[in-house]
Amino acid sequence: MSDTGGESNTEHDVMISYSHADSKQVAKDLYEELTAYGLDVWYDGVQLNIGDNIQKSIDKALSKSDHAVIIMSPTYFEGMSQLELGGLVQIHNDSDHNVLLPLLHKMGFEDLQEKSPSLAGIIGKEISEDNVADVTADLYSAIESSGANAGSQSSSNGGQKRTDIRVSMEDFVEISKGSKVTINEWRTSGTPHSSGITAVKMTVEESGLNYSGSNFVGTTKVIKDEPLEGHVSNISEKSAGKTEFTLRIPQSRLDELSDDRDDYKSGFVG
Repeated sequence: MSDTGGESNTEHDVMISYSHADSKQVAKDLYEELTAYGLDVWYDGVQLNIGDNIQKSIDKALSKSDHAVIIMSPTYFEGMSQLELGGLVQIHNDSDHNVLLPLLHKMGFEDLQEKSPSLAGIIGKEISEDNVADVTADLYSAIESSGANAGSQSSSNGGQKRTDIRVSMEDFVEISKGSKVTINEWRTSGTPHSSGITAVKMTVEESGLNYSGSNFVGTTKVIKDEPLEGHVSNISEKSAGKTEFTLRIPQSRLDELSDDRDDYKSGFVG
C-alpha cells in the first residue's frame, strides 16, 4: 500500500475504472485478485454510469492512486467525447511511468480503434471472467516494476513472481480474500511445494487476531523458524472446526524451503 514515506503521496496503489452496466462482475473479480497480491486497490469509488465524464472521474481518482486500470467496454464510451479520451492519454504520456493500464472487455481492438485511436495505442490486454487471474499477474508485474511505487509497502516485494500454497487450519479463522496472513508455525505431510501446509499458529494482520490449531507431533514435526507471510488468494472452506485457503507468497520464499520430505518428519510415530 502506498504511504507518505516514499516518493508517492497517494493513498492507493491502483484504482479500477469501469462501467457498472456491463463490467461489474469482471471488475469485482479483478479487484479481488489484485488485493490478493497485497495491493491497495480503490474500487467502489470509480464506477461509471452512462453520461459520466471519464476524464473528470479518473482525474479525481488518480489524485488518490498511483495507477488507473481502465476496463473499456461498449457502455464505457457511451456519451463520452474524443476530447475526454484524449485527456486520459495525455495524463499517461506526461507521466514517467504507466499511469493508465487499459483493458478491453466485450469489445475488440478494432472497436477500440474506432472509439479512440489514441487509447488503442496503449491498450494491453483483453479481459473476461475466464482470464482474470492471468491478466492480474501481468498488471501486478507492471505496477510493481513502476517507479511510482518506490517506497510503498507493496513494492518491497520487488515485483517478483508469486505462487499459491494450500493451507489448512484446524480452527475457524476470520479471513477474507486479500487478508494479509503470517503463518508463524506449521507442518506438512509432504513438502510445502507438493502437499501444502497445516498451520499450527497464525496471525491475521487486519484484525490482529492469533489462531492456534492442532499441535500434535505424529509423523510430522512443527516448523517454528520458517514463517510464511502472504495474502489470501482463495478460501475453499471456513467452518467451526476447519479453515482451508490458499496463501499467495513470493516464489522466492517457497524456493528457500526444503523440498526434501524427510526434513519435515518427526522421526517417530506419536
